[in-house]
Amino acid sequence: MPILVISMETKQSPEFNPDKGLKIIISEDRLTATLVAKPIWLTGGGMSNILILESLDLYGVHPDRILMKEVDSAALEIDKILKNPEELKKEHTFVVGKGIPAKQGESGWIKFYFPRATRVVLTEDGSADFRNINKYVHVKEGERLATLFEGVAGEQGIDVNGNPVYPNPIERPRLTLGKNVLPKTVNDPEKPERQLKEYYAGLSGVVFSTDTSLSVSPELNIESNIGLGTGNINFDGTIRVKGTIEEGSVVVCHGSLYLEGNVESSEVTVGEDLDVKGGVKAKGQGVIKVKGDLRAKFIENANLEIDGDCIVENFILQSNIKCLGNIILTGDSSSIISSDILSYQGITVSSLGSSAQLDTVVEVGFHFKNDRLFNEGSARLVQLEKELEALVPEIQKIKEVVQRTRGKLDDAKKEKFKEIFDGYQKRTKTAELLKAKIEELKGTRFNQDNVKVVVRNTAHPNATIKYKKQVEKISKAQTSFVMNFFPNQEKAMLTAFKGK
Repeated sequence: MPILVISMETKQSPEFNPDKGLKIIISEDRLTATLVAKPIWLTGGGMSNILILESLDLYGVHPDRILMKEVDSAALEIDKILKNPEELKKEHTFVVGKGIPAKQGESGWIKFYFPRATRVVLTEDGSADFRNINKYVHVKEGERLATLFEGVAGEQGIDVNGNPVYPNPIERPRLTLGKNVLPKTVNDPEKPERQLKEYYAGLSGVVFSTDTSLSVSPELNIESNIGLGTGNINFDGTIRVKGTIEEGSVVVCHGSLYLEGNVESSEVTVGEDLDVKGGVKAKGQGVIKVKGDLRAKFIENANLEIDGDCIVENFILQSNIKCLGNIILTGDSSSIISSDILSYQGITVSSLGSSAQLDTVVEVGFHFKNDRLFNEGSARLVQLEKELEALVPEIQKIKEVVQRTRGKLDDAKKEKFKEIFDGYQKRTKTAELLKAKIEELKGTRFNQDNVKVVVRNTAHPNATIKYKKQVEKISKAQTSFVMNFFPNQEKAMLTAFKGK
């Protein structure tokens, strides 16, 4: 490296103090090193690029990030300033080091070309809006379903100290492909330098999707009842049944299930929607599980767990229903009678209870699945803590052995002790993660938004409405009301129902 010396004198003045006269300022983003010169502290001495390089070294500026031409130029300029008395008391700045900024990447995205399913929405007056519901979408073979851009990662930079500068993280969406989806790689018509992945239907059928998955299922059409004649059914796609699911039949449908008749069996599991032209009439045994929405004319003597909405035309009688969506009874004379109903979103019905004053309980705003996970996690945590407590004496003994032998253990003992320590640490980490998950679930058991119970006609005595710790027991008939519940309120807001 050539050394440029400017008017270096053999004897320097007492006022000559390069430590005070030369400072390096590193920018906040650490990509620029600026020399701040105070000539008043440099008088009476010689100025050279060596002094500037020493200052840069003192502040940790990496040699590869030093701008040598600017250093030489700064040394020359400062030497000129020292000869000008008017400039001595001023500060002078020079950029003498530069980092390389990180090159930012581009986040990926997914675009779907078919309508996505939406849930039933309750309007302000308590009525149900069915207009914006997209039913299951049928696609034809070869139809384009989605386009995926996986994103472009950024490039790492380096700061003036030689440390890496990382680009911002990007979103990298992934699409898990189910059956009957064909991928194809194409150039982006708007940016030909990058590639996109497109996905097409491999056959005609029903498309199912989440934000991260895509599949197309053909339909299974059954022209009779499901019973002894058909045997039990386990099918990946959509099932359409002309008749009834008879008592005792086992049906596992990973898609949607459409029935012209009734559901008389309690051993039914549906991965998407269950649409019943008749009703659900079980014998109070087992649990019918529906991952999507349930639509039926009536529900009687049944136990159901529904992840979507429950939409019934006529009545719910002597049933136990847990629902993560809305429970909506659409008929003018619809009713919930002698049942235990739980809805995370809300409930709307014409009549709640009956003139016979049978016990009827409805509860809103409670997430039964998160509560189940909360209880299971809490029980598991208690078990883990007991296991950890039981290991403490053994861990203590191991520590004493290690201290007594000063760590001089044979390989067998080392391996055994390591196995015990690793097990203890693994359980400890699991317990910490479980505690965090339990704390999260503790709050998500309850709906943090406004939920409502809408009674369009009459709520009869012995009907009970619950929300968190609030219990509203109907002691005398009440007509046409909307009960609004909000988090942290002491009592529900009761308003008149003005819908049709």
